[in-house]
Amino acid sequence: MFRFLVFILVFCLSFSTADSQAQTNKARTVRLFLQENLDAQGRQIPVEDKVHEIIRFFEKETGLKFEPVILPWKRAQVETLNGQGIIYGFSKSVDRLKHYYFSQPVITEKVWAITYGRPKPNFRSVEDLRGKTISIGRGFSHGLEFDQARDKVFSVEEDSASVAARFKKIVAKRSDLMLWPVRQLETSKEVEDYVNRVLIQQASDRELRDKKFDVSDKPMFYDTVHFASAKGKYQDVIDKIDGAIERGTKNGELAKVLRGYR
Repeated sequence: MFRFLVFILVFCLSFSTADSQAQTNKARTVRLFLQENLDAQGRQIPVEDKVHEIIRFFEKETGLKFEPVILPWKRAQVETLNGQGIIYGFSKSVDRLKHYYFSQPVITEKVWAITYGRPKPNFRSVEDLRGKTISIGRGFSHGLEFDQARDKVFSVEEDSASVAARFKKIVAKRSDLMLWPVRQLETSKEVEDYVNRVLIQQASDRELRDKKFDVSDKPMFYDTVHFASAKGKYQDVIDKIDGAIERGTKNGELAKVLRGYR
């Protein structure tokens, strides 16, 4: 009888340990808010494959499971502040630093000015934007330097997530220029080819297909892209992401994953 009781006790302890280990090994799921983009008909454009590849990299490196949720950008920020998950593709601003806990930069973006018509403006510095009206995506920031010049050097109009609508606005001269971040293209010519051959085609708007857009000779701003959470929420998740960024930077794996990310 004593041996039987010992056997039952050992069996229960083993089962409990195995169950506990299974719970430990089960990946924690975290909602990950991503920016919504719309086509000319107002339909949501699927998230590019490269973003999914980046998410898989961070899942592998952190042991977390991310649940992508595509939302209008301002709503994504509200959901993050409400502690419903974390956000990716986020830029720093003076106000955001008060409320969000940012990861280390995942990548640095060059932010270019896009214009339409002749003569092509000679935008080379922030001061060249003085008095101009700039179109940006609703809920966007393009970094701290942009944030500090906003409503002081230039005025800003926040526009819809429709790429076509934003391009048509500068054609109609309802804004002087629009800003567009590009990650891994180096020259104005490369960005201009990308804008006219890729972005305009993706916009799926017949009115834009015969239009030729210009890109500033130099980036107007440099911005960094981050993961972020509300302060006091998911900070352990952001810390794990920071560890993945540090390891991936040292061993070169992050650069491989980011290659071709535009």
